Amino acid sequence: MPIDDRSDRPIFQQIADELRARITSGTYPPGAQLPSETDLIAEFGVTRLTVRRGLAVLANEGLTEPHRGKGVFVRERPAVLTVRNTRFRRSDRAAGKGALAAEAEAAGLTWSSEQLELAMVDVAGPIAEVLGESRAFARRRRMIVDGVPTQLADSYIPESIDAEIGSSRGANAPGGIYGLLEQHGHRIMRYREELRVRSATPEESVALELPLAAPVVLLVRHAIDQDGRVVEYFDSVAAGDRHRYVYEWEAPDD
Repeated sequence: MPIDDRSDRPIFQQIADELRARITSGTYPPGAQLPSETDLIAEFGVTRLTVRRGLAVLANEGLTEPHRGKGVFVRERPAVLTVRNTRFRRSDRAAGKGALAAEAEAAGLTWSSEQLELAMVDVAGPIAEVLGESRAFARRRRMIVDGVPTQLADSYIPESIDAEIGSSRGANAPGGIYGLLEQHGHRIMRYREELRVRSATPEESVALELPLAAPVVLLVRHAIDQDGRVVEYFDSVAAGDRHRYVYEWEAPDD
């Protein structure tokens, strides 16, 4: 592909565009090795620094990953979990399914979770402000879909509510923690979710098996009961290339 020196698009981006097109078209399928830096320098007629900047774009997008001493390879494409705003159906909870289980099952995917922590902890900042308490029962997990880590999920239940329901039983309760809350009179009436996108931290990259600085989606959710109280503060860090978020709602009248 000839480089267009008259284009407003930087040359390294043009190189990334061409290599990305080859990846998406299947010219370089998952697991394939990209041409070496030397070959790309010869093909595009540019400097090594420009080639490296183009390759860095693809790595940051999660399309490729370098293998030390071997080269750059196209990443395997993981299963993509569709996350919908209808995923908290009571019918699923009644059937003993939590939200992730229901979504994964609907997509024909397998799922599991790895418990990282179950403990009463001190909370501060937004968590304490939203829950109205300084201590909460924390449940921290790593979620795995089709054998691939997809999400780090933390749930916080106010200490006073934990005393009622025994949050540690939520993992085994029909319908998960929301099923347990509703069994004890906290009917979930509303959810509030906030999404943001940023680069993964080094620790998140390791836990989710992502390239350094790969995009992740931060989701914060408040579960609100019939009395208007936030009964759970949930936050998660999800691999950007392993999730698709779909939201539907009725158009307002005014």
